[in-house]
Amino acid sequence: MADNVATNFLSSVKAKGRKAMNWLKGIINRVRRGSKPPSDSRRELMTDRNTGVIRLPSIGRMYLFMYDPKWEKKLPWYDVYPLVIPFDYAKGGFYGINLHYLPPNARTDLLLRLIKAQGGSGNLDADFKLGRLTFNVISNFKPAIPCIKRYLYGQVRSKGFYGISGEDWAYAAALPIQQFEKASASTVWKWSKSQY
Repeated sequence: MADNVATNFLSSVKAKGRKAMNWLKGIINRVRRGSKPPSDSRRELMTDRNTGVIRLPSIGRMYLFMYDPKWEKKLPWYDVYPLVIPFDYAKGGFYGINLHYLPPNARTDLLLRLIKAQGGSGNLDADFKLGRLTFNVISNFKPAIPCIKRYLYGQVRSKGFYGISGEDWAYAAALPIQQFEKASASTVWKWSKSQY
């Protein structure tokens, strides 16, 4: 069953181009509007093809949100718009895989491996999630190690977590949504590669 999900994921990765760029622009605009007070942006998000804006993320799903780390002055860099799949809850937050710490092709490869490893079944739709996502599963894939981050709920600057539907995971993983502070994406990716 996981092979069917992986095949569907690979098929959607191949559907890049103009459609993907339009999708990206729409997502970024929605997340930015979602970080501001007007309630219209939240209603707009709920009507689009996504899992909605939620206050607390669920394990195994994919989210995009705006983040300002508590210890930003001590960090060499950080991602303002993390693209994260949470895998465990922690006091005041959660642990997740921030795919932006890998270049787009490596993100796609990691997602494909995780989908196959966890034995996911079903369709890549709004209800899709990585059901058996644990640290033990993740640590079997060396490229995932530099992507593991802890996020605190109090540091989230958007109005919530924008859920990415399973059918859009390929777009989200393949496109340059990352926005690193204090370093370029290529610097971060080079560091990540040195960790595995």
